[in-house]
Amino acid sequence: MDPNDRVRGRAAGSSGSRARKTVIRGPNSALTDYLQEIGVTDHFRERRRIEIEQARLRQQQQQQEGQNPENAAETQSTNEAEETEVTADAALAADMQEEEEQAQEAGPSTSTRSTTTEAVVEVETVKEKIKVAVKGKKKKKAASDDEYSDEMNHREGLNRSSARKGGRMHNCEMCGKRFLLRGEPSGRLLCAACRRSVEKASADRAVETKRARSLVRQQPNPATKRRKIKKTEGGLLELDAQLPTLQDLCVRAIARHLDQVESFGDIGTQSMNRLNRIISKLRALDEQKLSLFMGPDRTTLTLYDCTRIEARGLQRIASECPRLESLDLQFCGRLNGATLHVLAQGLPQLNRVRLDGAFLVADEEWATFFRTMGKRLRALTAAFAGFGPVAMRALVSHCTQLEALRLVECTEFDDDSLGMLAWPITEHEEALQDAERQLRADSNGSVPPWQSLAHLRSLELLRPHKPMTNMTAKRVLREIGSHLRVLDVAGFRDVMDDFADEVATHACGLQELGMASCDAVSAAAMERVFGHMRATQTLKAHHGLTRVDLSRCYMLTDRVVQELVRLAGSSLRHLNLNSVDDNLTEYGLLALAGLMHAEDGTLQEQTLGCTALEELDVSWVRSMTDEVLGQIVPRCKHLARIDVYGCGGVTAFAPARPGLKYVGRECDTL
Repeated sequence: MDPNDRVRGRAAGSSGSRARKTVIRGPNSALTDYLQEIGVTDHFRERRRIEIEQARLRQQQQQQEGQNPENAAETQSTNEAEETEVTADAALAADMQEEEEQAQEAGPSTSTRSTTTEAVVEVETVKEKIKVAVKGKKKKKAASDDEYSDEMNHREGLNRSSARKGGRMHNCEMCGKRFLLRGEPSGRLLCAACRRSVEKASADRAVETKRARSLVRQQPNPATKRRKIKKTEGGLLELDAQLPTLQDLCVRAIARHLDQVESFGDIGTQSMNRLNRIISKLRALDEQKLSLFMGPDRTTLTLYDCTRIEARGLQRIASECPRLESLDLQFCGRLNGATLHVLAQGLPQLNRVRLDGAFLVADEEWATFFRTMGKRLRALTAAFAGFGPVAMRALVSHCTQLEALRLVECTEFDDDSLGMLAWPITEHEEALQDAERQLRADSNGSVPPWQSLAHLRSLELLRPHKPMTNMTAKRVLREIGSHLRVLDVAGFRDVMDDFADEVATHACGLQELGMASCDAVSAAAMERVFGHMRATQTLKAHHGLTRVDLSRCYMLTDRVVQELVRLAGSSLRHLNLNSVDDNLTEYGLLALAGLMHAEDGTLQEQTLGCTALEELDVSWVRSMTDEVLGQIVPRCKHLARIDVYGCGGVTAFAPARPGLKYVGRECDTL
């Protein structure tokens, strides 16, 4: 072809295009080319817009059907006709638009433009035909409304795609409507609407059941629910949620304004003791407030926290309470030997002393205190103090009328100190005793002979820091065991079975027995102890055991508990079996209810059980369950407290009654 002809044709084409006002399209971008390749064009977006509009129309139609169900069928048919019209119209318009775009891309020729014009005319013609057809359908539907309604009910929920995808028609068991089911039926034949309603009803029932169970578990029993405590005044008072008494209101008012109180006046001992507890709990008891609790007519004085009271403040007790007979000082870490000597000299009627935490008082200063007190001392309690052999010799030699001795974790108390309670058997012990008795020599120089603490009724030596030998413990029991009523040797880990035999032989009159952490004593020895006591009890008038502490005695078995119940079932009030979990089973615990089982689980004997039991500690005994408590609680009618720390089998469904309290149950909330 001649290049000149090509140039002339291009010029003629450009002049013709300018005459027809043709728009010249430039090159497309990379994004436009990519969208055209994957089919995202203008007619595609137009079709999406039409589909969204159709969905909106269907949603509005469903809302109108819910408001006016009588016109539901007519509205549905009208909607279908309109959707058919819109769909056909949109499809034709989209196809023609696509052809027009393709023609524009091919070039602005006269044939393409004429074809596009003819296609537009055809689209308009098709639109008119569709509108005429829709109007004809509306008229036909109005003439045969009942027939069309039946057909719609028959084909409700179906469309052309449903028929193409296959399936089988079924009748709903609830509403009777026909529906398409693909695959094999499982369970009841229900349509989609009925199945949703059934699933929703099942879910609602499950939620209600779960809520009802949670309410039953959370709702506390009136007999076992914990007190609701409200902290006020920065923890000053613990107010019960129940209606307080007039006395409680007065005590709270005084406690709130204690700084403005000069004297309590004529106030009861119980109310003053409660005020003392409230102030001590806050560590607010000082020398200024101490004057409120002292007076010349006071015979007993208990200070629960002496942390902020200096030694000179404690010496005021001797001058302001001259008639004092009982003195109880707790957390008295500032008490020294000089102050203790002042109290012994300034209180001539003092006969009962309890000192907790007096670690500044040395062993020799304790001995000086005992020499000053002499025979008027009746009861002594020393806890966390430097009480040693020197003090013990002075106590045994001078305080011969002592009735109760309680030593708790005294750092200097050793096996020699324990031996002071028995007759001296070695020359060293005789020399020590003679040196102490020399101080009691009369004017003629005669030294009184050694004598035991014949009036001692209660001996409690708890958790000594130094080991106690088995031989010394047996000597003490032979000497003073016959007149003991309370014996507690918790923490004597070196005592053996022969010590238990000495208890059975020489301490048959015990009313309280404590052998916590004596894990070297076998179960057979403990069984002999209770068996011998039971045989002795039938021969002598004896009140029986009222308190037994066998906590952390891991060797205990079911037979030991059974023998204890046979011995003290009618008198036992406090029983501690904490951590006795190795060999104790549910059959041993059932003995508390009077059910005596053999090792194979067969019931051999039935007794009354522990009818007087008030407090029971079975913490960390995993064999304790709700079923076991179901046998114990009805038979132990006086039971008021059960400690169940670590007992996973004790739940909120444990038996309950008014006055019974569970402590340490996992399901309980604070």
